[in-house]
Amino acid sequence: MAIRGILIALIILMSALLVMVFRIMGGSAPVENNPPAEIVLEDSVLDVRTEVFEEATLERIIELAGQTAANRRETIVAQSGGTLSDISVNKGDVVAVGDVIALISADARDENLRQAEQALVAAEIDLDATRALVDEGFVARNTLSDLETAYEAALAAVEQARDQVNDLEVRSTITGLVENRVAQVGGFVGAGDPVLAVTSMDPLLISARAGEQQIAEFAIGQIADAELATGQQVEAVISYISPFADAATRTFEIEAEAPNPDYSLFEGVTATVQVRIPTPGLHYVPTGLLQRAPDGRQGLYSVNADNQVVFNPTEVISADLAGSWVSGLEGDVTLITVGQASVKDGLTVNPVAAEEVEQISAEERLNQ
Repeated sequence: MAIRGILIALIILMSALLVMVFRIMGGSAPVENNPPAEIVLEDSVLDVRTEVFEEATLERIIELAGQTAANRRETIVAQSGGTLSDISVNKGDVVAVGDVIALISADARDENLRQAEQALVAAEIDLDATRALVDEGFVARNTLSDLETAYEAALAAVEQARDQVNDLEVRSTITGLVENRVAQVGGFVGAGDPVLAVTSMDPLLISARAGEQQIAEFAIGQIADAELATGQQVEAVISYISPFADAATRTFEIEAEAPNPDYSLFEGVTATVQVRIPTPGLHYVPTGLLQRAPDGRQGLYSVNADNQVVFNPTEVISADLAGSWVSGLEGDVTLITVGQASVKDGLTVNPVAAEEVEQISAEERLNQ
């Protein structure tokens, strides 16, 4: 215990001596009255990475459900009554405008035409002979009046008889496929009675319906790509856009015409129609570049020729996983791609092009 007490006393004594030494040294050293260090503030310019984005055209695709339809259907009728003596076409045959597709029995009409033509010849001979006599002075000129009237009547009778004979030919009024034979050979048809049904399928119509939010996107002459349920792929041209909405569905009818010269496309087939809508004057940018201005507007930060930041309000037209198509920019524009979250409108920055950064990185890799 005595030894422990001695050690404690020595420690206290040493501590006291050290305190005295420090006080003596501090008191003897001169105190310099140095002024406080001057704090120098330098304006720093923020480095930002930039990239040039070019103006481009976005082709948006609007998809509609539709089906194929005949271009026109028409029932060919008899122009005159009588017995149907012949039908020269069958179902599925192709006919053109003006083709004779059926005949009605002439009955007495051919004989009527023959007699009318003979009467016309006789009237013409009498008129010519009398004119010669008048010219020679043997007959008074006023006698020509009755003969000229008789000649005109004979001519009209011939034309009427010919029309009656021509009406015996049933001609197609459209080009298309014979869909159905309505009348039968040997049966009686009256004037205006149906004989054949002909369907025009070249071009073939593709009919679809567009909603209220879509209809303004379409225009006459736009190309529509259609995939039919048969597996056939066709290219059609929009030919009709209805200005009237369906009262129940609030949709508008759109028709497109697809060439079908070989009649290989079928009517009434379900079709998936895609129309490409070009939207020019857009820019495709990474979605992460979009920022919110202090006033809440969405946009992109660009750098002008004076290295000043400019906020450009934009609207997203379309987006995918990689980026967004936006409107609101004009021409080729230099956008801030790194550091856009740290800038504000009007700030002066030091833009570093992405190409320069890539070049420096490549040189550093070569030097390693």
